[in-house]
Amino acid sequence: MNLVDEYEAHLISYEEFHELIWGCGQRLINEVGIEKFIFYLNASENEYYKKED
Repeated sequence: MNLVDEYEAHLISYEEFHELIWGCGQRLINEVGIEKFIFYLNASENEYYKKED
């Protein structure tokens, strides 16, 4: 389970997530994709990624 999965499952707070994501790099990008990674860099609390169909 990666950092984004933990946040989406409500296992960590927004504050903790937002602090930790800035230290993540290529490995997390490879796991979730660049689009989703960038979304979460800019997301507000209670904003979750939803891939457009």
